[in-house]
Amino acid sequence: MDLSLLDAWALWWSGQQLTDHTLHGVPVLWLGRLGKLLAFLAGTTILLDVIGPARLMTWGRALRTEREGPYFIVGLLGVVLLGLLLLIVVVALVPSAVAGRWGAPFLIALAVLAVYPAVWLLLLHGPSAVAGFGALLERSRFERAVRVIAVPLFLLGFALDYLAS
Repeated sequence: MDLSLLDAWALWWSGQQLTDHTLHGVPVLWLGRLGKLLAFLAGTTILLDVIGPARLMTWGRALRTEREGPYFIVGLLGVVLLGLLLLIVVVALVPSAVAGRWGAPFLIALAVLAVYPAVWLLLLHGPSAVAGFGALLERSRFERAVRVIAVPLFLLGFALDYLAS
């Protein structure tokens, strides 16, 4: 049964399990899983705070076997590419949203967005990306932006996970 957000919360509050329902075409079970992923991604900001930008840059430099490159530019390039990917995903989702079919395109877009940073860091740029990300985190505006994004991600993830529980 397809529910609105208010109907879903009302059913949840009454103690009914929502795993067999959909919320605007997306199964609540998958929304719960997405919520766990969003909360995890938001929680990584705590790990980055503990590690610190200086340690990330040192670790990235130690992993490099070639001469040192422009770490800040590599990090900035990764952020720009992620922004372009976000734009492409949003443009791809607009027709589905207008037609009222959020289900599969929405989940695929979120999966792509969740996987991109890991692929970018680990496979494409490796140590340069680690050091570049550390250099970006040294900039107070970027660090603040990461935190500002992490808080709503955590709250949304927690709410989705809670709705599916």
